[in-house]
Amino acid sequence: MGDTAAERSAVARQIEDLGARAVWFEEFGRDANAEEAYLSELDASTVYVGILNELYGRPNPPGGDSATEIEYRRARESGKRVNVYVKSNAPNREGALSRFLDRVRFFVTTESYVNDADLAQRVGRRLEALAAEAFSPWIKLGDFVFRADEIADAGSTITIRARVSEEISHQVSALRDNPYRREQLSFASRTRVATCELGGAKHTIRAGGADEITVELTKVEPPRGDAMRVSTAGYTADDLVELGLRELFFGTPTPASLGMLKGLAEPGINVAELRQAFDLPNEFAEAVVRLVVTEGLVGRGHAERLISFALGPRTGDVRRLALEWQEPKVYVNVEAKRRSIEGEWRRQPSD
Repeated sequence: MGDTAAERSAVARQIEDLGARAVWFEEFGRDANAEEAYLSELDASTVYVGILNELYGRPNPPGGDSATEIEYRRARESGKRVNVYVKSNAPNREGALSRFLDRVRFFVTTESYVNDADLAQRVGRRLEALAAEAFSPWIKLGDFVFRADEIADAGSTITIRARVSEEISHQVSALRDNPYRREQLSFASRTRVATCELGGAKHTIRAGGADEITVELTKVEPPRGDAMRVSTAGYTADDLVELGLRELFFGTPTPASLGMLKGLAEPGINVAELRQAFDLPNEFAEAVVRLVVTEGLVGRGHAERLISFALGPRTGDVRRLALEWQEPKVYVNVEAKRRSIEGEWRRQPSD
């Protein structure tokens, strides 16, 4: 959103030059009313860029909020990465926009710009930073989930270097300093699930206040998984895993023929962690949900690996999910089968 066509055009060109798609009202045509059109396009986007100059826009309905504020609120509610840019010199800024800006700054750190070129440059830098973040690997270590700058996997040892929050740094350091810390931890990344021990943790504070931590994991071993995988009621063990996944994500009831053996279809995924991950911002949710699913399926021995995973943006209480995995390998010389599910994952209330 923006107050002048020149600003919108400059930002759109910058976004397109970076290889992304700029979604702005003037550039799309839909066979629907205006409000439905811009909100639908916003729901399908990943990053929200707001430009506040002088005009608030026409309230819709009269006395209500403008499209500008409706878009911003929808972006925050749906967990998108919100970036707001404010013209530094705007002597004729409308009072309604100034009040809206006060509400924005209560939740979001804004960035000032001088002119069209400055605005485009700032947006470009921000998108490049977000793109760089997207390539940082996510890991799950025990109850902690965070991005890593580097993962050095030497088989029986793993070294992780990451910039983390002060809270995570404190908790990991507390584990290190605990004389009884030799308890096993779970480790999960996109490609590996393992059990391990915390061999050491080095905490470094960089200029600017960033906390960097280097974690040494030792005695890294494959997860034990389930000792026995059973079949029942005409369903193989892998059939049961798929039935359990369909019930977990899409609410598809497991067959009544399973009766009291319904628990055999449990895929081993932490339901509470899934609920929390559903509500994460879109750019985080996919990576974190994949970790939780990988830890459950691979860690319990229900899958050899995840082949692909896709999670759509949150629209209300719904996300689109697609998952493909490889069945556990039984024979060394026989390639295990692939399975997949796809559908709408609806947010479930906590128990």
